[in-house]
Amino acid sequence: MNIVIPGNLGKIRDYTENDGLFFLQYLLNLQIDIYIYMVFSRSQAKNICIVHDVPVPIIIAPGNVPEPEYKQKTYHIVLSIDVGNTTTDCIITGTNLETGIAYLINRNVRLMKDIPKPESGEEIFGQTLDGHVLSKKAVEVLVKDIIYKTISECSLDLNKELDFAVHSTGIVAEWESPDHINNYLGSITKGCLDAGIPMAKMRPVMTKSSLPEDDRKFSMLDKVQYTGSVAGVIPATGLSGEDLIANDMEGDLSLAGIKQAAVNTPIDFRNPCVSIDMGTILDGRITENVPKDRKDPYARTIGCFIGLGGAIADTLVKGTGQVDKKYGTAQEFLGDDVKTGFFSKKESGLCKDYSNKIHNLIQVEMVPHHRKKFGQVPIDPQIAENEKIAIIGVDCGEDFSHYHELQEIGREIYENKGLKNFTEVIDRVCAQLSLRMIDVAHKEGLLHENSVLGFSGRAIMSGRKPEYVLEGIIQRNLYPDPYDRLIFVSSALPRGASVMARCMGSLGNPKRPIGGNRGEGCILGRRKAFNA
Repeated sequence: MNIVIPGNLGKIRDYTENDGLFFLQYLLNLQIDIYIYMVFSRSQAKNICIVHDVPVPIIIAPGNVPEPEYKQKTYHIVLSIDVGNTTTDCIITGTNLETGIAYLINRNVRLMKDIPKPESGEEIFGQTLDGHVLSKKAVEVLVKDIIYKTISECSLDLNKELDFAVHSTGIVAEWESPDHINNYLGSITKGCLDAGIPMAKMRPVMTKSSLPEDDRKFSMLDKVQYTGSVAGVIPATGLSGEDLIANDMEGDLSLAGIKQAAVNTPIDFRNPCVSIDMGTILDGRITENVPKDRKDPYARTIGCFIGLGGAIADTLVKGTGQVDKKYGTAQEFLGDDVKTGFFSKKESGLCKDYSNKIHNLIQVEMVPHHRKKFGQVPIDPQIAENEKIAIIGVDCGEDFSHYHELQEIGREIYENKGLKNFTEVIDRVCAQLSLRMIDVAHKEGLLHENSVLGFSGRAIMSGRKPEYVLEGIIQRNLYPDPYDRLIFVSSALPRGASVMARCMGSLGNPKRPIGGNRGEGCILGRRKAFNA
């Protein structure tokens, strides 16, 4: 039973089932949409936190005219465009600088399979994980059109209201050097410019006086310098000055986005932390616990996750015959709603057998230093070795060589066991995949006793996957209170883009810090001392 309680609440309402399982779903009085699923014994309640996107509040202006809050209050508005393997997402978020809370202003999504294929002689941009080849021109037009549509729908003034634009790509199949990534991003930049975004909106501000006048009172750029850290973490690229992984930027942004989303939840998602973003391909980060005697207060990236994410579920679904056999996705077949259920429900023997059969085809391991690709994601192993950054990879065979075996298992389950069992297997497989990554990190000594776990991405933010991940964390007995160490977040990447833009302008909120260690205060004082 799901109960949605809209509005600002001063209390929590609960609803019971006959077997003693309670469900809560509510909005905190800070207007952040948090789904809390609670299991009650007779003596205590436990919960799992899932943060969803919240539309920007609407204010009734004089004359009973509704208008978005950012028209009246100081907001930092950021547009994020991500050209991915399955979709291209254009998302505009706005952060209320008084409260530090981020809201969704507008979003649009385009399926990559619908993008026209290159004509003869056209310059090639790259290809998706499914082999859909994209021309440079098609990507530029795609980016221009989706940005223009997203901006037009919310009547956003690019010159007066937009503060920053961030672009990224997960299309990395042909990445062989940093030059390739720069070429990819160059095409996306061209699309942004063609859509009317000024180049100045894609460059960091250098001084406080360069910020819009209403933002300046919230900025501390005159007190602390921007050092390249994002949400209190020095990115892996920042340690070496070169790209370690082809989709480096996406991993850094997703981590920052989970940190931002947790600000108004009971979860203190600061360092040391683990982020896993399960899009079509995987990205993620592991950060250290910042030593108190270190001069600078920034956490280092000590681990990364790469390889196959939602592509595994997509491949199983392609075997059903219910979606396009080359470009179909689990999302279009099964949906993306998070479902709740009874924690007492046990995994059936049938689902367990199929889940094990699938996982026997999947490798989750430390990436060997001789590999330059893992799970079809290019990597520079020398940088990882030099910087002592552990790389945990997910593959299915070698560079997805077991693709057809996965499809066949998907066909077998769907045709012989039906949709219900097929859906359950997908949820179990994706949850177990996340847990296997945590197991490897723990085995390698990368999980600090104070670490916290955050998940995002379509392959984990749907069905009953969050519930099964929680069950697995409880079974592993990693933490005294696992409910205090787990959060699931929608739209982590665009949230992180907003955080990065604010970091560049030193527009943090000391009352709601996202840098520093769990349980400690804001690191502003240490930053000032370090910059002195």
